[in-house]
Amino acid sequence: MTWKGWISSFGLMVFAVAWVGCPTLPPPPPYACTDDVILLGDTLTISLLDIPDPPGERQHVVRADGTVNMFRLGSVPAAGKKFSDFERETRDAYIEKKFYNQITVIVKPGDRFYSVAGEVNNRARMVYNGGTTVLRAIASCGDFTEYANRTRVEITRADGKREVVDCKQAMKDARYDRVICPGDYILVPKSF
Repeated sequence: MTWKGWISSFGLMVFAVAWVGCPTLPPPPPYACTDDVILLGDTLTISLLDIPDPPGERQHVVRADGTVNMFRLGSVPAAGKKFSDFERETRDAYIEKKFYNQITVIVKPGDRFYSVAGEVNNRARMVYNGGTTVLRAIASCGDFTEYANRTRVEITRADGKREVVDCKQAMKDARYDRVICPGDYILVPKSF
């Protein structure tokens, strides 16, 4: 084959690859939010009821070591537990330590947040109300800037896991639009 023949063959192969295009990856598996689990930094409103000397409703922030400082009990592990389990375990601790014979513990979460930064029109820390996706989160911050790289949006989860989302693909197919959870950080990078 001559030099011109090789060039022609190579040109046809490049054309064929461009015509077929790149294969689309399957959508990632769903990510499950842990709305009912206490996280580091959560503000909890804790009420102790049915006792003679109630301290009233108090707010507690889950500290970096995962504990909250409870009335008479001191530091109690909270992070990583479901709200219902934390209520039960705290109630049981009051009874086992003989502070009370009967007590009702009610725990309500405070506002939870996610953050959006980078190439969006209004970078913000947003209140998490459930049912949020990466496209909705970005839209709530004024949408992408003209310099945004829409194919490499990064989500850093509250548990430290990282994901990269192709928002152009997500706009075409909702299966690629990732769920956003409390504590998530979304970074829209600049395209170069």
